[in-house]
Amino acid sequence: MRPPELFEKINQGFIAPFYYFYGPEIYLIEKAINKIKEKVLSLESADFNWAVFDANRDADELILNNLLTYPINSSRRLTIIRSADNIWKSRPNVYLNYFTNPNPQTCAIFIGEKADRREKFFQILEKAGAVVAFYPLTDQELKKWVRQQLAEAGRQITEEALTIFIELIGPDLMKLAQEIQKLILGGDGGSKIDESEVLALGEDLRQGNPFALAEAVAELNFSRGMNLLHKNLQQGEPPFLLLSLIGRQLRLIWKAKEMRAQGLSNKEIEAQLKIIPSLAKDFWRQVDKIPLPKLKESWFLWEQADLEMKTSRLPKGLILERCLWDFFKPAPPRR
Repeated sequence: MRPPELFEKINQGFIAPFYYFYGPEIYLIEKAINKIKEKVLSLESADFNWAVFDANRDADELILNNLLTYPINSSRRLTIIRSADNIWKSRPNVYLNYFTNPNPQTCAIFIGEKADRREKFFQILEKAGAVVAFYPLTDQELKKWVRQQLAEAGRQITEEALTIFIELIGPDLMKLAQEIQKLILGGDGGSKIDESEVLALGEDLRQGNPFALAEAVAELNFSRGMNLLHKNLQQGEPPFLLLSLIGRQLRLIWKAKEMRAQGLSNKEIEAQLKIIPSLAKDFWRQVDKIPLPKLKESWFLWEQADLEMKTSRLPKGLILERCLWDFFKPAPPRR
């Protein structure tokens, strides 16, 4: 079982009599334990109905006695057994009888670093329980996890904002959780989180990196743009994030030009496009700098680069560099 499936089952109220959690994603393991604890224990009786053991230090008899103990003023107990690798590697038979005839009012969570599902310990455990591998989430699992965290707080996020958010913060779940809290606390709570709210998280980074590249491109500054591209790639910034930020900035400029032509004031445009006030002056300089025909004629470059990054085997950084070269080079004279 993978973590997303586990969290789904927990949210549905299904709690197995025992679990074995393993893998390097410690944050996610602790999150799962807390979720189960919320479902199994009440605040009033939690202190009497949960226990934590270390299989390297605590005797098996003590652990088994706790597993067989009935809860006090509660429907269930929760028992955590850490360092559980020591159990299945050296003395698995001690727990096999319990797995076949568990205490229905106790939920046990064994936590280890590894698991070998060929072992009898795991084969019997999985008949009534679950073995969950906590390895780094895939891109799709990360997106689902972020959406779940936001949904629990009553918030939603657009697909584009979600992609930029994960590219910007990275796959570290602890960092993602911290930034998710900022999104939740910083928003108005009434609508979907969009790109502007995500990018506002990184405003303090603008002097450095991905944001500065997008601004250099919008200002048609070839030398600065290429230098920032190489600097960002050397620092390990994801090319898809850089492309997304550039595309977003150019779309905003295009929209601003169209809205100006419709007679809207700068303040009205800033409000509708959600331009961060401290960046408004630079934004309008970019709007005045880049001609609308340039935006229209070059748009296919960004679409092509996006498609190539998703389908081509070429290095993504090379695709983006080639795209910038084509964008910055002068257009051929009209005949």
